[in-house]
Amino acid sequence: MKILFTGGGTMGPVTPLLAVHEALKKIDSHIESVWIGTPHGPERSVVEGAGFQFFALPVTRCPRVLSLEWLFLPFRFLAALMKAAQIIRFEKPDVVASAGGYTAVPVVIAAKLFGVSVWVHHQDVGMTLTSRLTAPLAARVTVAWEVNRRALGRKARLVGNPVRKSVLSGSAARAKERFSLDENKPTIVIFGGGTGASWLNEMTSKIVERLLVKTNVIHLTGRGKKLSLLSLPNYLVKEFLKDEMSDAYAVADVIVCRAGMGTITELAALGKAAVMIPLPPSAQVKNAAAVADACVVLDQRSTTSEILLQKIESLLQDSVQRQSLGQKMHHKLRTDVADELATMVQGMAL
Repeated sequence: MKILFTGGGTMGPVTPLLAVHEALKKIDSHIESVWIGTPHGPERSVVEGAGFQFFALPVTRCPRVLSLEWLFLPFRFLAALMKAAQIIRFEKPDVVASAGGYTAVPVVIAAKLFGVSVWVHHQDVGMTLTSRLTAPLAARVTVAWEVNRRALGRKARLVGNPVRKSVLSGSAARAKERFSLDENKPTIVIFGGGTGASWLNEMTSKIVERLLVKTNVIHLTGRGKKLSLLSLPNYLVKEFLKDEMSDAYAVADVIVCRAGMGTITELAALGKAAVMIPLPPSAQVKNAAAVADACVVLDQRSTTSEILLQKIESLLQDSVQRQSLGQKMHHKLRTDVADELATMVQGMAL
């Protein structure tokens, strides 16, 4: 059995597919896995580390505003489609799996042309152009939210969003030792997803010294966005964490983050309290709205560093609120679905 997964540009389309891949490997340890992603996205090192053969596809996206990029879009899309077709013809996968992202459309179209069965999973609360274009071509369509099941019709099946088992295996004690944290202080984990968040990095740089008076801070800046900050006690700055991320989650008392579905899924699986600042304007705004009663949601356009500091400190001081928000987040989304989806994909390959 060979499965071709596609997604990248950000880690959003990547993490649910990795969860399903982990579950497939338990069913069939001899499964062959290949991945089509973007040339410069954060996904390559992660999926290659998971044992995938990786192919890069030219990025073909539709800009939100009128620009010269629209003139080149047809040619870039044709180039991406031809390369996707070449990969599929050579690799001969049994199933193509997509969870969104720039690369999905040409790959799914190419799979359809070669008669390869396609599974499309839609995560975000709002519908994306990618899902609208690829879902009609898929043999199986799954969604994370009920509103999307209604939007995509009878073909769509509501399942939730899968989380990697490795995310659930973190240890707070190991994190304190691994990251050299003060055991007597609570810990804040700040990150903006796989590509980082410049705004969140800037806000953190303004408040981190005050946070460190009473807390440990783990700050993930994103690829290529490492800040030139002073080396401070109990302050860990990294561009990205791989396997260590599960320990960072485990030790976190409060998480400050964007509202990508990968992050929301992991927060739900772990029942963590969060201060969430969705990227405006993007699909994250609707994602955050769907879980607004299970976290502290801030609007980036009106949030200053002082407001962010106040919200973090308020949550740190209220253990009852943290526990309540974590429980609500845990019940927002079903996340223990990787095995179920892996069985479905295996059935498609037979």
